[in-house]
Amino acid sequence: MTDEAHTLLGVCDDMLARCLLTHCIDDADIMMAALLKGATDAHEVLTGLVLSMDRATHTERDEGMRMLERDLALGIARWGCTLRPRSRARFSQSVERWHARLAALPTWDADMLRAWFTKDGALRVVTPTDDVWPHGLDDLDVRSDYAPPVCLWVRGDARALAACSEPLAVVGSRGMNAYGREVTATLAAQACLGGHTVISGGAMGVDAAAHWSAVHTLASLSADVCGRTVAVFAGGLDRMGPSCNGRLFEAIETNHGALISELCPDTAPLAHRFLLRNRLIAAMAGSVVVTQARLRSGALNTARWANELNRRLYAVPGDVTSPSNAGCNELIRNQQAMLLPDAHDVGECCHARHAPGGAVPPSEAPDGQGADGTASE
Repeated sequence: MTDEAHTLLGVCDDMLARCLLTHCIDDADIMMAALLKGATDAHEVLTGLVLSMDRATHTERDEGMRMLERDLALGIARWGCTLRPRSRARFSQSVERWHARLAALPTWDADMLRAWFTKDGALRVVTPTDDVWPHGLDDLDVRSDYAPPVCLWVRGDARALAACSEPLAVVGSRGMNAYGREVTATLAAQACLGGHTVISGGAMGVDAAAHWSAVHTLASLSADVCGRTVAVFAGGLDRMGPSCNGRLFEAIETNHGALISELCPDTAPLAHRFLLRNRLIAAMAGSVVVTQARLRSGALNTARWANELNRRLYAVPGDVTSPSNAGCNELIRNQQAMLLPDAHDVGECCHARHAPGGAVPPSEAPDGQGADGTASE
């Protein structure tokens, strides 16, 4: 092991170790999830990877691989599964990819890496041991075909992640009509008035309507009364999109919400990552409502994750002659979702009304109007 790698491991904390492991996988990864489940901590996994790199001595490489194989077998056993030959071959291929990512790091200096991963402090990294970690994500660690995030990157107020014990996810199609907009905005506003956090994906259409409604509701009152909103992204937080929602993202930050991703900065929001992102939206929520969706809407993937994770799933019925409502009507017909009869009555889909946790100090609370509080969707 080189001197610079030895020095890094000597000063690397849990946050930096998890950033480096996320940099290695660059996506949700079952093999990395198994390692972390079997290891004592993330630092142990990183140590095994660094020791097993080509630049280490033969003895170190053997020791590093023994550590990794032990943690892998233990993690898979904790899922109630057995490590099969095919999984061993796949694991070896994964380790080779992870080694290549580590070897391509711009530096091995811990302080420079922290600055690189946080964009010089513009982003906060949240780990499972932090007070603001959304523990609904822990349910992604109960099966061998799921993969919990290694850590989260956050812009805005990280307290929004723990302000509500059972947030409400509001999702739907990008191409919504006036009916979908009205239902979505009403539901999100009523949820925020009840102190609940509203989660969505930051996209156009239903996502944007839900976020804007939550932002406007909080801006008109205060953060110690209303719930917050959290947008979950499919790429790095320096690659947030769509660009037409830029003012929305700024408004979420201004009004004590949060923008989050499980992926390192500079990670492109590729198509498959939107489907992986959906599992985070469903896992963080206590209830998921699909307000308007076509038959091929990505929101139906979020709905499937909600059912997989035993979340309460609701769908808003709509005009049977309109393709915009066909996805929701299908969920209801197939008894995959409960029918939401009234967008004004959030008691149907939310837990009891409460004051949001992680209260914002008075000096930080909006003065009745956020910076983008008067903007329209």
